[in-house]
Parts: sequence; structure tokens; C-alpha cells
Amino acid sequence: MKKILKLANNKSKFVVLVLVTIAVFALWQGGMQVYHAKMLVGTTNIFLGITGSKNHVAYEMENEDPIFKMQIVVDGRKASFPQKIGALLQPTVMILAWQLFLFFVLDTKQALRLFLINSVSFFLIQVFFLLQLMGYYTSEFNKFMYEFLKSSFYVIALIFVIKDNLLYLVFRRNPV
Repeated sequence: MKKILKLANNKSKFVVLVLVTIAVFALWQGGMQVYHAKMLVGTTNIFLGITGSKNHVAYEMENEDPIFKMQIVVDGRKASFPQKIGALLQPTVMILAWQLFLFFVLDTKQALRLFLINSVSFFLIQVFFLLQLMGYYTSEFNKFMYEFLKSSFYVIALIFVIKDNLLYLVFRRNPV
């Protein structure tokens, strides 16, 4: 399969990456964030349902800010608490922009493969984070994993970008 557009040098690649990022960010602000948040909620609730948990998560607006509302049962009592979505969801823009950019520099088959692997992996890490939050008050492991991941999503997204750049030499010193 062929590349959509052959970018000759790093400067043109950088310009395309910035343009793709701006487009993804505009779509994100235009409603894609809500769609992604609802997919996370649905997938997390499916996992919770499979395990027979009485806990669940919802996507809500609180004081004009989008949040995840965690509804849990602790010691037989129902409780709920909010989880801000910013640091959890915003790095998705970075992942999506990078993955879409790869269609301009790699063969379509390679770019599609990376898009599926990286996007699904990042999504599942986000679901795992929400699942850890459900057990925050009942498990030291869940509490540790939540604290570990809480501020790590930008770093995780950056690791995906660096991995792809190292494996496929997207940006090179001396481009071919």
C-alpha cells in the first residue's frame, strides 16, 4: 500500500504534524471528547458488569466541567465521588494526532496497524485507570495503581510517540 502523501523532509513532516494536531484538537473540542468519555464509561461499566460489581461510572457535567462520577459500594454503603477528566482524556489528542500523522509518512498498512495497536492500547490503559479508581478505598493495590497512573497519561502518550519514531524512523537527521 502507498503513502497518502510523501513528505520529503523533516520540516514538511513537522508542519503536517502541527496541522493534524490542530485539526484533532478542534474536533476534540467540538465534541469528540464527549464521545470518547462515553466510550470509556461504557467499556468500564461492561468490565464492572462482567465481574458482578455493583460499582459503576457515569459521565456528567458538574459546574460546567465534565467529570466522571464514580459510584461505588464500600462496606455495604453507597458512595459517589467525582474524577476530573482533563489529565486522563487530553493526552488522547496527542495519540490521535500522532497516529493520523503516521498515515502521511508510512505505508497505509503500517500506519493502520500502528493506529489500531496504539489507540486500543491507550484506551485500555484509560479503562484500567478507571477500574483502579473503583477500588481506591478498598484495595492498596488499586490505590497504588491509581496514584501511579493519575498524572502519567501524557508520559504514556509520549512513550507511544517515541516508540513509533524509533521503530519507523519517522523523523531522521538525514531524511532519505
